[in-house]
Amino acid sequence: MRLVFLTLLALGACADGSRSAPPPGPDAGVPYRLDAPDAVVDLPAELQEVSGLTVLPSGRLGAVQDETGTVFEVDPATGAIVDRLDFEGAGDFEGIELVPGDAVWALRSDGDLYRVYRDSTGAPAVRVFETALRSRNDTEGLAYDAAGGRLLIACKEWPGEDPETGANYDGVRTIYAFDLDTERVSERPVVVLPRNVVDGRINFRPSALAVHPETGHLYVLSSVRTAIAVVDTNGAVLGVLDFPPGLLPQPEGLVFTADGTLYVASEGGAGPGRLARFAPTD
Repeated sequence: MRLVFLTLLALGACADGSRSAPPPGPDAGVPYRLDAPDAVVDLPAELQEVSGLTVLPSGRLGAVQDETGTVFEVDPATGAIVDRLDFEGAGDFEGIELVPGDAVWALRSDGDLYRVYRDSTGAPAVRVFETALRSRNDTEGLAYDAAGGRLLIACKEWPGEDPETGANYDGVRTIYAFDLDTERVSERPVVVLPRNVVDGRINFRPSALAVHPETGHLYVLSSVRTAIAVVDTNGAVLGVLDFPPGLLPQPEGLVFTADGTLYVASEGGAGPGRLARFAPTD
């Protein structure tokens, strides 16, 4: 662990399928063209399996990959690793999010959350939260919802079951909420994506999510149907945007900067991981 990253952490603690719905565009309040990125850069070998993105106080990107508990600080212009912080050993980490004024949070695929912060002595520390979500859910998306004071967690696979009846949530993809005050995950999903809306010929499986800084819309990334579903503040799916074939073979990281610039990271498969940048069109 180097000093640069720890200083940034301290500052953070202070401060190709067919579409099943019409694709949203600028007129629908979704000002991005996924077929026309402003830049695409290859990531280093250590991030071939990049699986989550956030924005750090430095303005650089924080990333995790799905083999070890390490936060990588990445230069978004070049994809180069500037610094890193090891907070856990081997583990399938699938999401990362900075909560301003609190800490960097990381999500494991079995539903466990890791809060990475500085303790009272200034030393880096980690606190682990075991949520009610499990490996069966395959939790792969983490986003901070500032308006709700909560973290949103997307399930890639099993959507869960009704806590009263025990009936499975069939035909949907689900997103749960972890309340930062009570430190508990919601019993029921707070956002439901009907599969007859978001599935095309290829199933929509959530792998990342982020809240747009201006509209408050939730952008949900799918790594299998390489696409983004856009959800309004009432939970209605506005539409699904597909990436062009071959651009991002397995997209698993999604984040917005304060000005609305969108970054998407993809695992590399047989090649390097990739980072794509999309500026708003309006």
